[in-house]
Amino acid sequence: MKIKFVITAMLFILFSTLRAQDVILGEKNPCPEETYEYIFNGISCDGNLTWSVNHGTVIQTTSNRIKISWHKDFVGNGSWHVRAHFSRQKSDGSCDVSSYHELPIKVNAVSAFNIIGDREIPGGFRGTKTYTAQIKNTLFPASSYLWTVFSGGTLTNYTTTVPSFNLNITDDGTKWISVQGKNSTCSSWGQSIKADIFTTTTFTGPSSICDEGTYTLINPGTVTLENAAGIATLTALGNNQWKVTRIGSAEGTVYLKSSIGVNIYNFPIEINSEMKGTMTGPGGIKQGMSGTITFTPLTGNNYTNLAWTVDAGAHTSLQIDPYNLKITIPPNYPLYDTYNGDDVIVTVKANGECGLMEKNYVLRILPRQPSPNPQQ
Repeated sequence: MKIKFVITAMLFILFSTLRAQDVILGEKNPCPEETYEYIFNGISCDGNLTWSVNHGTVIQTTSNRIKISWHKDFVGNGSWHVRAHFSRQKSDGSCDVSSYHELPIKVNAVSAFNIIGDREIPGGFRGTKTYTAQIKNTLFPASSYLWTVFSGGTLTNYTTTVPSFNLNITDDGTKWISVQGKNSTCSSWGQSIKADIFTTTTFTGPSSICDEGTYTLINPGTVTLENAAGIATLTALGNNQWKVTRIGSAEGTVYLKSSIGVNIYNFPIEINSEMKGTMTGPGGIKQGMSGTITFTPLTGNNYTNLAWTVDAGAHTSLQIDPYNLKITIPPNYPLYDTYNGDDVIVTVKANGECGLMEKNYVLRILPRQPSPNPQQ
């Protein structure tokens, strides 16, 4: 009897499963934003039937039928379904009103994308830039892509079967690009993803000036000179050119600024007559010792007739070559601060782009014996 009962139970479960698959009839892989009809192929004990839909819009219901337009957007890996709520007759003849059958749906929707590619293009650039639709959910791939390009005040559509698109840049105007995908069996395009493409300002002109410099800007916005009070002035010359003029012998770094909407582009301009490069050497030299100070020009800067000076003291110095100065401090070098030592200025001078230029280095002459009281 026990074996017969188990077999009967298994047959009942199998029969119920097979019947459950046929309780709701309709398309399990529909296209998004198209209308499909689903039919309840069963019996409700009390004659009542209601429907519920997840991620779809109910278009119409009639007795045991429902028409649905499925949404193209999805949550996670997709959770569309349609449920028929009905009553089932219990063994005592009463109706169980909590019963329902669910038909899982996988819509032929297409994932949204990230657009990969340059968002900023230098002013004056002419050529092509490649943009790629990077899929966010690989379970919902696209078989074709609709690219929309805004450029020169005109919208243009392009369709591709690959997720990459070559955008031809022919001007410096406002641009954006968007992409949508779709499944080959469906007519509805998926979510549109947009990427704004900004044309930057391109600056041409010297990065440092002695007196004045002329600058040409491609795709300029509102042009100003920042951090320039008392240092330099800006003059508009027309034809996308501006002149920066040094005020007297003022020194500093100013910024030629182009503002295009919320985007700001800066070009730093160094204004001074200091030699461009680095001075390296010991922080200090003790009485009776020697040390070498080295000047290394910044790449691309050429100087002639380099000469060195040290501002004070009975020291001796030897110019090893144009870029190195050896300094020897006598044992009896007189120190004003006999505990902490004295600072002297080592200067290298040369002829450069601004005429006679110089660079300074602070060197401390230290006592032979450490200070007994460093706070003095």
